[in-house]
Amino acid sequence: MNTVTFMGDKIALAGDFPQKGEVLTTPAMTSVSLAPLTISEKQADFKLIYLFPSVDTPVCSSSTKVISELAELKSESVDVYTVSTDLPFALARYQESEGVEGVEQLSVFKNPELLKAFGTQFEEHALSGLSARAVILLDANNVVLHSELVSEVTEEPNYNAIVEALKA
Repeated sequence: MNTVTFMGDKIALAGDFPQKGEVLTTPAMTSVSLAPLTISEKQADFKLIYLFPSVDTPVCSSSTKVISELAELKSESVDVYTVSTDLPFALARYQESEGVEGVEQLSVFKNPELLKAFGTQFEEHALSGLSARAVILLDANNVVLHSELVSEVTEEPNYNAIVEALKA
């Protein structure tokens, strides 16, 4: 069982976090248009999945903007997805108010247990049910090329590692 910290407080995570070389089958999640979407069924050379607690926190908001602005991710061969427990309406509002483009924002609000498929669901904590901060890069066959479970939830992921994994 993996753990992360939130402001120094240790949190256990449910599920197994995907490791490099594993094949990841993702559950269906809800898009901002309320339609179901399953990342692993999408066709793209690369699929970047960014999981986080909520767009209504400063770190989640700023890191989503950084990911949407990374030039290396603005390629037609890279699909970028964010996953949180936020309501689709909140994600749509955030996307419009912050001008975030090129990112498909997905919600697991109907069933936060879906986060177990990613190994990022907080257990037995005041924030139980939310997601830890993590990035997972998949190839066209859903093989994990890079994964990072950010050890302290209030910190941002390693953007350089994402870019390097895309270049490898």
